[in-house]
Amino acid sequence: MLNGLIETISSFIWSDPERRVWKPKEGLTVSQWAAKYRFVTKGPAQGLWSNELTPYLVEPMDAWNLPWVRHIILCFAPQTGKTSVAINCLLYLIDQDPGPVMYIMPDEHVAKRISNRQLIPTLKATPRTKALLSKRADDVSTLSVKFTNGMDMMMAWAGSASALASESIRYLFRDEPGKYPDFSGKEADPFSLSDVRMNTYTHTSKVMDFSTPKIDGDAFDKICKKEPDEIKKLHAKCPRCGTLQEMKDENIHAFGERDYRIIKRKNLARYTCIDCGDDWDDGRRNEAVRSGQWVATKGVERPRCLMFGELPSWYSPFVSLSTVLGEFFKSQDDPQKYMAYVTQHQARAWKEVLDKKDDVQVLSHRTDMMPGIVPPGCIALTVGIDMQKYGFWFVIRAWEPDLTSHLIQYGQLSSWEEVEYLVFESRYEIKGGAGETMGIWRAALDTGGGKSSEGWWSRTEEAYQWLRSHRPGVVFGIKGDPDKKKQLKRIRISVMDKMPSSNRPIPGGLELRLLDVDQFKDLLHWRLSRKREGDRQDSQCFYLHKETGLDYAQQFLAEEKRRDRNGKVAWVEVRRDNHLLDCEVMAAACADSEWFPSLSMLAISLETQKKHPPKKQNSRESSEADSKIRYKRPDWLNR
Repeated sequence: MLNGLIETISSFIWSDPERRVWKPKEGLTVSQWAAKYRFVTKGPAQGLWSNELTPYLVEPMDAWNLPWVRHIILCFAPQTGKTSVAINCLLYLIDQDPGPVMYIMPDEHVAKRISNRQLIPTLKATPRTKALLSKRADDVSTLSVKFTNGMDMMMAWAGSASALASESIRYLFRDEPGKYPDFSGKEADPFSLSDVRMNTYTHTSKVMDFSTPKIDGDAFDKICKKEPDEIKKLHAKCPRCGTLQEMKDENIHAFGERDYRIIKRKNLARYTCIDCGDDWDDGRRNEAVRSGQWVATKGVERPRCLMFGELPSWYSPFVSLSTVLGEFFKSQDDPQKYMAYVTQHQARAWKEVLDKKDDVQVLSHRTDMMPGIVPPGCIALTVGIDMQKYGFWFVIRAWEPDLTSHLIQYGQLSSWEEVEYLVFESRYEIKGGAGETMGIWRAALDTGGGKSSEGWWSRTEEAYQWLRSHRPGVVFGIKGDPDKKKQLKRIRISVMDKMPSSNRPIPGGLELRLLDVDQFKDLLHWRLSRKREGDRQDSQCFYLHKETGLDYAQQFLAEEKRRDRNGKVAWVEVRRDNHLLDCEVMAAACADSEWFPSLSMLAISLETQKKHPPKKQNSRESSEADSKIRYKRPDWLNR
């Protein structure tokens, strides 16, 4: 009754802004306010916000209302709701506890995109915040929004020192802090610059850092490890036995099926309760998560910094268990995909394995196969050739369809004539093949180098001339990619011979394959961890022949992956002779899935030929065909 009387009197003597200031607060928590007022503009659940869809977000939201909590950290996988928590807290502040706020993104482009496509549309779609937007056109812009109750919202990005140091703020939201640069301009790191902005609000400021984890040791990972006073992890409650448990992906299965395509198509994945053994499908999983709770693994009374995470993707109602398991099996054949699985699904920072291998570990991959013999089941031979001022180093590998490989031969060549014979004429016996032999399918020649032995032209020019003199499709020029910012994949093509008028490629002209060498070195060392033991059959195993020597192992280990004092990881040369490692990189590139046609395409083609063999030629036709494709040495090599 008193509130009604106050409102009646105030309607005559106070303006609308004044009435909003004097109006008693509703006493809602963030989650209660969101369920009552917040409207979702995008995604599968548009309309009024519902806490019932993702109830595990209620506690992180309401932690914002705890007066002693000054810093909240959300370490969530994508599609689990971390950004929604931040936006709900932001909208709540605008309506219930206004003060200057800054929302920081990794770069300017993303900051403008999030503002235009997510924040401003949400502000306008939610009636409570829409009513508070300033009516002046220049008060609502991409990077700054003003409200009639005195609230100011500023968008900033981590690389701009001026944006971060502009004004005092009370509330700070840092989105994807793991992607922030080390420095903002030339001043300081973005975390220090943004923290200083809150010095004026010593006792009332609040910070929220929210991100999907990226790399072990990056800025967000350091925050997660050093800052929290209390860490909470979400436990699901089994619908059958009531056991609370932290869901682990090792309990997700598909009844023995490992083909990710079948798992996703038939929605086969289930989660097995650790206590009663009940198998949950997606519906039962959602039920278990809805009745679950956050459990403190590291706790103190009245924590100042509270962390929620690591929250994996399989807790989300928007992510199927079959998607998770399918991505796990899909990632087993590619370390880059496995890294994505760890960060995007397990919600764990990717930790580079910097273990130092020794000669014994490398040589333990020797088999009983003699050099020069191709193991059964292999479908192609590739060779990597490292050109030196005097001579060449080479490695030949035989490949199975699943990218398991076998060292066939390695060593040195002294002349271009020997390179020609190796690439175009050499044949290797197939074990158990009744006399069958196999030639080189694809060769890669490193075109880098200094002066040639004659000294009047470079080895690079010599290599280009040699490559132009041979039929395309068998031997290719290789270089390390000088611009890794462009190297989104392991291999890209650079056209060397172009039309002078149109700059178009000359048909049959010289092309180089530019390699991200670091990625291939990561791949080779990862393959050393692959094993075939009993029923366990990993793909991409890495084998050496019986007579592989210490010289090979020392050159393979001539570079080590190290982390410097700034946390940067890079391959570092520890021995001068690394030629065989370079050759292995090139031989692996020749069989890589990103090189067209790939080894998998060759495997499919060979399988098709087995089912539908070509018609046999008579001896005369066969002789004529052989004469057309037989290699002929170019004249310039006789100079």
